[in-house]
Amino acid sequence: MTSLRNFYIKLNGLSSALLLSRKLPCLITAGNKYTYYSWSSMTAVHHPLLQPVGRCLKSRHSSLHTSSVHCKNYYEILGISRNASQKEVKKAYYQMAKKYHPDVNKNDPGAEKKFAEATEAYEVLGDEDKRQQYDSFGSSAFNNGGAGGSSPGGFRSSGFQYQASVDPEELFRKIFGDFRSQFGQNEPDFAESDFGYKASEEVTIQLTFKQAARGVEKDIKVNVVGTCPKCQGSRCMPGTKAVRCQYCNGTGVETISTGPFVMRQTCRYCAGTRMVLPHPCDECMGKGQTVQRKVVTVQVPAGISDGQTLRMSVGGKEMFILVKVKPNAYFRRQGDDVHTDATISMSQAVLGGATRIQGIYEDITVQIPAGSSSHTTITLPGKGLKRPSSYGQGDHILHLRIRTPSSLTEKQKALFQALAELETDTPGSIAGFARTGDGKETSDPLHAGAPNASEQTAEQQQSWLQKIKKAILG
Repeated sequence: MTSLRNFYIKLNGLSSALLLSRKLPCLITAGNKYTYYSWSSMTAVHHPLLQPVGRCLKSRHSSLHTSSVHCKNYYEILGISRNASQKEVKKAYYQMAKKYHPDVNKNDPGAEKKFAEATEAYEVLGDEDKRQQYDSFGSSAFNNGGAGGSSPGGFRSSGFQYQASVDPEELFRKIFGDFRSQFGQNEPDFAESDFGYKASEEVTIQLTFKQAARGVEKDIKVNVVGTCPKCQGSRCMPGTKAVRCQYCNGTGVETISTGPFVMRQTCRYCAGTRMVLPHPCDECMGKGQTVQRKVVTVQVPAGISDGQTLRMSVGGKEMFILVKVKPNAYFRRQGDDVHTDATISMSQAVLGGATRIQGIYEDITVQIPAGSSSHTTITLPGKGLKRPSSYGQGDHILHLRIRTPSSLTEKQKALFQALAELETDTPGSIAGFARTGDGKETSDPLHAGAPNASEQTAEQQQSWLQKIKKAILG
C-alpha cells in the first residue's frame, strides 16, 4: 500500500492541498470541489482508481484513508479579520479568555476547550513571526515543533488535546495578571494603548538660549492616564452594566469549608468588589481608564539652565521634565551672568565713544571710555539672567575687541605715519621709521631699507603736520 504524506499549505488562495506520494496524482481542494493534478505537468487529470470521499481518498481495490488533519482558522477562533492589528488581537484574546476562563465556567465542560483554543490562537497570532508563518502555511506549520509538540504546557480536556509552548493559564496571567486578582492592588487600574503601557514619567524638552533666559510656555505631548473614551469610566461595554457577584452573593467574601474548619476569604472572582463585569469594555479591558496622548503646556521659568529638571503634575501623576538648552554663538553663560563680545574701531578705542549691543531682553547702548584696549570688560549691572530661585538678575559683561584695519588709503596711511613720528613709548620699532636719540620715530629710508639716501624727497623731510595737511588737503 502506498504510504500517504499529508501537508496543508497555502496555494494561490486555495484552501488546502493533500499531497500524495509522487507516484500518485495530487488532490487539491478548494471549498467542496476536488481536482487532481499531475506532478509532472500540474495539469488536471482524471484518475480512474481514485474517488474523493469527504476529505479522504478511496481506492476501488483497497481502502486508503488519511488521518483528517484539522486546519484551524485562528482568526475565526478569535473573531477577528486577517488584517487585524496586534492590539485588536490582544483585545479579542482578552475577551475570549475572560469569557471562557475555567474559574468562571466551572460547570461548563466545553469552556476549557474554548479557552485553550483561544490561547493557542493568541500564541500564534500574537507573535509577528509565527503569524507570518501561519498566514503562509496555515496551522500545519506548528504541528511539529511549533505551537505543538510534546511541551509540558499541553493538557487534555473534554476530548480536546492542546499542546503549546506555554500553559494557557500561565500565558493569560503573563499578559493580563492573575484573573482572580484583576481588581487587586498589584495590577494597574488602567489599560495600555497604542501610545504605551504607562503614563509619562520623564520628558526632555529642547530650548534655545533666549527661551531659557526669558522663560517660555512649551507645549509637549505626553502619555497620561485618563477616563476611557468608550465606556466613560463605567468599565462596561456601552449599554451594559456591572452585576452582583453570584459566587459571593454580593458580599465580597466567600466561605470555604474543609472538614471541621471554616475559612472566610476575599471572593476570588470579584476580588471583594461585590460586582462583576459580564461585558467588560474592550477598549480599557474593564479598567475604566486608558493610556492617552495629550498636549500639556509647560511653564518654563526665566533663567533656567541646561540640565535642570522641572516637576509638574499631569493627570494626577507627577512628571519630571529635563531641560536641554542649545548653545548660542553670541551669548555665553556663567552662572547668572551673561558674557558677550563687542567689536570697536581703533578710533573708538583711543578717543572713546558709544556702541549698541544686543541684550537678553532688548538692545543696549554702551559708552566706551577713551583709551580702551582690547579685552577691556564693561559690566552692565542687572542686565544678565534672572535668578529662578531668588530675586534679582545677574550682570551683562561686555568684552571689547579692537578691529585693526587690514588695508589703508593714502590719507589713512599718512595719518598713521604722522602718529608714529610722535610716539615715544613704542616697544621695538615701526616699519619705515628709525628711532632718534630722543626716543622719537623718524622716517629713515636707510633704516627702512631704502635703496639710496639721495632718493629722499623734500616731502619726506617735512614735519608731521605738513604731511597731514598735504594728505588731507592735497
